[in-house]
Amino acid sequence: MSNTLKTELIRDRRIQWATVTKSESINVKIANPTGIADFSKLQTKPADACIYCGSTVSLSREHVLAYALGGTTTIPRGSCEECRKITQGFETAVLRGPMQMVRYIQGMPSGTKHKDVPETLPIKVTVNGSQTEIHVPREEAPILLPFPIFEPPAYLESGISELRLTGVVTGNFGADPNEFGKRYGAERLELKVGSNDVIAFARLLAKTAYANAYLQSQLHRLKNRFELVQAMLKEPNTIGRFVGTAPEPYEKYPGVRHRLSIHILAEQRLLYSIVQLFASTGAPNYIIVLGTLKDDDPLNDAG
Repeated sequence: MSNTLKTELIRDRRIQWATVTKSESINVKIANPTGIADFSKLQTKPADACIYCGSTVSLSREHVLAYALGGTTTIPRGSCEECRKITQGFETAVLRGPMQMVRYIQGMPSGTKHKDVPETLPIKVTVNGSQTEIHVPREEAPILLPFPIFEPPAYLESGISELRLTGVVTGNFGADPNEFGKRYGAERLELKVGSNDVIAFARLLAKTAYANAYLQSQLHRLKNRFELVQAMLKEPNTIGRFVGTAPEPYEKYPGVRHRLSIHILAEQRLLYSIVQLFASTGAPNYIIVLGTLKDDDPLNDAG
């Protein structure tokens, strides 16, 4: 994982290129994965009403973590058709955007069996000041995944609701860019990455945190459990009230693909979740505010 504040982003209409120049390592510490729950082994029971809107019509199972990210735990009869279409829309924008190639390289599930993943990737190399575009087999290419860095959730700040982007950190899931550059004698590389819809990404995080809170029977503790749902499904421009990034150091959990947890902020009486995708790489921890606790809540941590 590296800090990409020195990395240029060149946008050519709908095509986005990430330029690999000098990068700074960010502060990542190795964490102990002992005690982290394996969600694939959790027992679930039917919801019998949509966990997002309460509808009892046209219910289908709801994945806590997106199936395309390896999520296997589902809430039977947990989502109505209307809400499913909305969540599927913003999840698809992320999973078939910047995460598409990473999902392929990591062997994650795909409804299309990854048939739409290109066999080669275009990379622009600059050698002795002259730029050439080459096409590299996907298994041999650097695969970069940008993780947006947000300011903390604005839940307690009056009048602020937008998502506030402060930077990007990049994880590499393929060939090492420096070694790749040396092989071609290149002083500069430009790698094509999928369009990064940061609001869709924040909504995906919020949906994952909310569904997990339902699974863990935590939503009954909130004064208004549907605040987050309203932002996530109906008013995405307000998602910055609920979603932000935890500060460094980031934590690397060996052998853990994704990590979800629920906690309380006692003084402010807030229930919040931590969602860390690709936890084994030291990716950022994202904070998702689930809502304000009821006045009689005992303030015991959910774990």
